[in-house]
Amino acid sequence: MSVYFVTGASGCIGGWAVKQLVESGHHVFALTPHPEKLEKLRLIMKRPDIAKIIPIPGDITNPDLCKLVVSLGGVEKILHLAALQMPFCKANPSLGARVNVEGTINIFEAARAAGIKKVVYASSTAVYGNSADYPGGEFSHDSPLIPRSFYGVYKQDNEWAAKVYFEETGVSSIAIRPFVVYGPLRDQGMTSTPTAAIKAAVRGEAYEISYGGTAEFQFARDVAQAFIAAAEKEYTGAVVYNLGGGTVSMEQIIAAIEKAVPEAKGRITFKNTPLPFPRHRDTGELAKLVGPVCQTPLEEGIRISAEYFRTALA
Repeated sequence: MSVYFVTGASGCIGGWAVKQLVESGHHVFALTPHPEKLEKLRLIMKRPDIAKIIPIPGDITNPDLCKLVVSLGGVEKILHLAALQMPFCKANPSLGARVNVEGTINIFEAARAAGIKKVVYASSTAVYGNSADYPGGEFSHDSPLIPRSFYGVYKQDNEWAAKVYFEETGVSSIAIRPFVVYGPLRDQGMTSTPTAAIKAAVRGEAYEISYGGTAEFQFARDVAQAFIAAAEKEYTGAVVYNLGGGTVSMEQIIAAIEKAVPEAKGRITFKNTPLPFPRHRDTGELAKLVGPVCQTPLEEGIRISAEYFRTALA
C-alpha cells in the first residue's frame, strides 16, 4: 500500500479519490483549509473510513507546509485536485491565481524537495476555447488552447509549468482534463446544476437546470478512478490528456433522473441555453497511457447518485 498526499479532499473528485484510496488500504494525508469539511464525505463514506484520513489543516498557498507534509509524512504519491472553481476565479482573480497557479507551483516544489518523481494533477477542458474557435466546432486533446476565462488561463499556466518542471528538475507529471463531472459531492462550479437536480428530485422538489444542449458527462467515481490509475502508473515525462466520456443531451439527463426517481416526473426542467463548449473527439490517449478508463453509463450513474442522496436524506 502507498502513502498518498491529496489536495482538494473535501471536493468532488478529491472526495471520491480519498474514498477509493482508503477503502483500498492506502494511507492518505489530506491537506484542507477546513478539516471539518471532511464531514461532507459522510455522503459517500462510512465514518470509520473517514477516521482513517489524516487531515492536515492548511492550504496549498503555504509552500512550507506543503514541503513539510510531503517530506516528513513518507509520502509516495501526490494527487493534486484542489482549485478554486470558475465562478470564484471570476469573482476574485487574484485569489484564483494564488490558489490555482501559485498553489500548483508549491505542490511541484514540495515533490521536488522530497524527491518524489511524479505529480498527478487536475487540469480542465476550460483550457480550450468556444465552438467557433475550432473547425467544425470539434476539438481533441492536441487542439490549440484558447482559454476564455481566468480559470482556464490558470489551468493552461499549470500545464506549461509542469512541462518546465520536467525539463528543468526531472519531476514528471500526468494531468487529466475532466468535462462535466456529476454525482454526489459535486456542489460547486458552473456545470454542477444537473447534480443539484438529482438531489432536488430525491427531496421531492422542483428544479431548473441552468443550461441545456449536449456535453460529455462523467460520473465522479469514474473520474477519481482515472486520477488514481494515473498515480499508480509508472511514467516519465509531462503529459496532459482529456478524459473521454459519452456525449449526452440535457433531455437524456432529465429522463435518467425521472427513471431513477419516478415521482420527480415533470418537476425537473432546464434552460434551453447550451454551454459554449465545442464537441470533443476522444482519441483514447489517456487509456493508452493508464489502461482502460471506467465509463459508468449515464442511467446507472444517476441511479447510484440518487441512492446516495436517498440514504443521506433518510
